[in-house]
Amino acid sequence: MSDLNIISDGALLIRDGIIEEVGATRRVENLVPARLARVIEAAGRVVMPAFVDPDIALAASPGGAAEPGEPDIRRMSRHRLQAVATALAADLARYGVLTIGAHTLSAPDLQNTNKALRLHQAMQARPLRIRSVFSPPCHAPDADEEGLHLVRISQVWMPAVFRKKLASVLEIPVISDRMEPASRMAAAAATAGYNIRFRVSGNTTANVLELAWSAGAVALIGPVPANSDMTRALGDAGCVKVMLTTRILAGNYTSSRSAIDDGTPIALASGYQHENAASINPQFLLYLACQALGMTAEEAIVATTYNAACSLRLSHVTGSLAPGKAADICMIDMDHYRDLARRAGHHDVCMVMRAGKVIYRRPNLTLE
Repeated sequence: MSDLNIISDGALLIRDGIIEEVGATRRVENLVPARLARVIEAAGRVVMPAFVDPDIALAASPGGAAEPGEPDIRRMSRHRLQAVATALAADLARYGVLTIGAHTLSAPDLQNTNKALRLHQAMQARPLRIRSVFSPPCHAPDADEEGLHLVRISQVWMPAVFRKKLASVLEIPVISDRMEPASRMAAAAATAGYNIRFRVSGNTTANVLELAWSAGAVALIGPVPANSDMTRALGDAGCVKVMLTTRILAGNYTSSRSAIDDGTPIALASGYQHENAASINPQFLLYLACQALGMTAEEAIVATTYNAACSLRLSHVTGSLAPGKAADICMIDMDHYRDLARRAGHHDVCMVMRAGKVIYRRPNLTLE
């Protein structure tokens, strides 16, 4: 998690929104395609991959459940819901976040889950790369109907959502003392073709780890599991442990340092859901990771870029600056990348490029 492959005097060659070459400035400038390229000067600044936020509610009421007469997205028109989501997407892009894992936890039922997924589809690439996460409720409101509820999700909703390409990741809530519903959902999700991630309530027990291993989970959101052969095996299989800002602020990740030292791949996410005490500014998250979790600046940057992309199975597209990947790039107005984790709450992103196109440039300050 600490290998950033720093190039102190580097350059990128971008063609049609894709990174074509990365290397020392002198070498890249001497390439034939570079001679006619438009140059964007970045001397004295940090150029890095755009941030990835793997856990955020894009479709949600702007005030959580506090607005009178509008308790959730059920009473919001499609136009109003999209306006709220568009404003959040613009804020994310300004902070340098261009890829998100947008879940549907704010939807109170399956009908509105479909509403949220269709919103994600409509907003794709405007300006964010959105990986929709289908988060159906695992438990029915009435315990007597739980079996029928799971059948409906597994046999009707899962195949339909996947077939219509509304989501490719399915999130399953799991409680350590109620494993059966989660196990049944995982089996159905694997059959339908989904990537699976688990959102853990309570402790991440051995039973939860075994379920994640058997299901081929791509990510676990919840308390950091104790170091064991199973956690190492999950890490080796590419299962990423996702830590949320809300839980870091609550001090729920005290064992994270030992997990990192043991080789557990860690990703950081805002966990932003409008009503939560969270920040969508990655610089604040980097600061928290270093101050509260004991991460190095290098580890925190990897956790908010490459590992976060891995947790969404998008590392082949974004999360690092490499030939063949999308030119999703942040330019940071500072001399050294380690300063990113020292400026809590600052906004030092001065330029954001999405697939080779500049979508945000901070205006210069004018003093009269």
